[in-house]
Amino acid sequence: MKKIIPLLLLIVFYSCDQVPANEKFDKKTVENKYSISVPENLGVTTELNKEASLQLQNPLDEFYVIVIDESSSDFVNAIENNLLNATPDLDGYYNATLSHLKKADIKNFKIYDIKKKKINSSNAIVFSISGSSDGFDIFYRFAIVQGKERYYQIMSWTESRKEKQYTERMNRIIDSFNVEEAGYSKKNNHLAKDRTKK
Repeated sequence: MKKIIPLLLLIVFYSCDQVPANEKFDKKTVENKYSISVPENLGVTTELNKEASLQLQNPLDEFYVIVIDESSSDFVNAIENNLLNATPDLDGYYNATLSHLKKADIKNFKIYDIKKKKINSSNAIVFSISGSSDGFDIFYRFAIVQGKERYYQIMSWTESRKEKQYTERMNRIIDSFNVEEAGYSKKNNHLAKDRTKK
């Protein structure tokens, strides 16, 4: 019995540290803005970021997701009023966001795995960030998506040691994002298409 019990404990601890291959996702919709699918074991919260329109978490898994959306016109106005040094497009919004993130209290800040892509026909830039905050090593998977009237920031994060475990789950969340603004026509987004041919 003494040999069996430790083995059972090992199996339990190992299985608890894996993402099930058939993990179930729920679709969340923020009216007239977007929809996104997330693991069903994430609960809604209001404690992660006061600017976010959607906040989800599973503290036991150390897994967190937020979506922040901002009016495109507010972004352009900030540039025109010299509050931001950026171009009024997706690249400019990405650079402004990155500049803001670099000013946050994140030590050993590193950005990598940067890709321009389409997410359900919308222009996006997806990237990863690693660093430490309050003594914890953290891994972030980030996406910036361009809509007709808004920009969207999708951020998920966990402990750095769980990067490989959760990256596929994070990508699945990002790839499920769908702009649902009133009157938004993805087929006619010609300007956006041209910018992703780089």
